[in-house]
Amino acid sequence: MKNKILKNYNKKILLFFIFFIFSLVLSAQSSAEKYKWYSPREIIENMDKLQPGDILVLSKGSSFRTMWGHAAILNEHKKIVEFPTYSIGYSESPLYTWQNLKREVAVFRLKNIDDNFKKALFHEMDETTTKPYGITFNKNFDKRLYCSQFVYIVFKKAGLRVGKNINLDSNGGGMVMPYDIMNSNLLENVIF
Repeated sequence: MKNKILKNYNKKILLFFIFFIFSLVLSAQSSAEKYKWYSPREIIENMDKLQPGDILVLSKGSSFRTMWGHAAILNEHKKIVEFPTYSIGYSESPLYTWQNLKREVAVFRLKNIDDNFKKALFHEMDETTTKPYGITFNKNFDKRLYCSQFVYIVFKKAGLRVGKNINLDSNGGGMVMPYDIMNSNLLENVIF
């Protein structure tokens, strides 16, 4: 009897998990359609229209690791700063390193961003260079970071430095995903 109850319970958990993942994928897809997306080559060709502090969001990929999208920030030299994977952690690379990606890129900019905020943002980005990559279910835990949590944390801390409340998590969950950031009312989609 206990075995039968346990099997039914496990089936319900599995069905809930599948439904949850399916719902996330559908909601992220529908929100993606309202933004302007570019190929990586278009981003590189329009580098002069990008600004330090811009947030780059990659579209979702087909693997489990890429199905959530990806988020990164342009630093003061317009290099990509990101937390791409476990073995790498903090990474800084030229924009052209994304040229052969088979995904699209949307660009977002904090509304009313100024030099004072950018200075605080770059300071906070520099504070993350020694942090490892890691998944956490508490977006405010900053001892290890994943891509979108990195973006969320440095913008939040930079805001605190200049007396602003910058919370880029549009849905307020325990984790912050790339599409949560791009749906923030504090950002504008950059169109070339």
